Amino acid sequence: MIVVDQPDALMDVPVAIELREFTPRQAVTVTATQSFPSHSRWQAHATFMTDESGAVGIARQAPISGSYEGVAAMGLIWSAERVSPPSPPFPDDWVLQPSFIHFEAVGPNHQRAELTITRRSAGPGVTRRVIRIDGLVGILFLPPGEGPHPSVLILHGGGGGMDEYSGAMLASRGYAAFNLAYFSEPGLPRGLVNIPLEYFEHAIRWMRAQPWLRDGFLAVWGPSRGGELALLLGATFPDINAVSAWVPSGVMFWPIGLAEQGDTRPPASWTWRGKPLPLSAREQRQRRTAAAAAARTTHGIHAGLSPAPSR
Repeated sequence: MIVVDQPDALMDVPVAIELREFTPRQAVTVTATQSFPSHSRWQAHATFMTDESGAVGIARQAPISGSYEGVAAMGLIWSAERVSPPSPPFPDDWVLQPSFIHFEAVGPNHQRAELTITRRSAGPGVTRRVIRIDGLVGILFLPPGEGPHPSVLILHGGGGGMDEYSGAMLASRGYAAFNLAYFSEPGLPRGLVNIPLEYFEHAIRWMRAQPWLRDGFLAVWGPSRGGELALLLGATFPDINAVSAWVPSGVMFWPIGLAEQGDTRPPASWTWRGKPLPLSAREQRQRRTAAAAAARTTHGIHAGLSPAPSR
């Protein structure tokens, strides 16, 4: 049999997985198949040696082969690779729907055990609301109860989109979470180019006006370019009480994508009061060096061209 201590839990809760009643001192292979509301499937596998009682404690034992090495309680989860891609259309509330992990253990002499557990991004009572208010574009997740709740403004990275998983998980832990898009969404700039900080100032003021926040605790969180932005917002707006920046840059990097039509300002990632915020001196030097190298290459190509022979 396969035994777990958390058959139905949030995704950030570790699961202790054990195999029992298999043949002692024999190899048993466990396959874990994860199925998500997007219809994508991910799979990992590992082979373990049972002890003298025919048991395996995955949190205490390293596999002898498989998708991961060493002792890792959740190795069968984080080492999974995708075996089938998402297949849209997705339901609007996909993040509120559970995912499933199916475990199958196969030992000698056709011994077999199976178990399916449930994993959730959103806990009981979490709600999801699409926000399209006064130019703001985002998804709001609220925990159960009237509040007020400590709140988090969630920013995506350079790939665009909105990280609904983080919003749902934070709301499951008692935070009001506002996933704010700032480019590459309908009604927003097409690229990370000359994004006005006033947009985020407006979002902060909107959050402060809501009954679930008011004058309570407000943090801003972001990864990568969103981490760079989170640091910038924390240094600019005193209404932010804390910053959580995941793999951020300590300087402002170059823009990504195309500026809006008619925007003739020098391209930068962020603007304040209509003026682009300059890159760091190092980034400016790197851009000048790259531009000069490109110019030399182009000049060399043209210099190497010879006129076609006359006929």
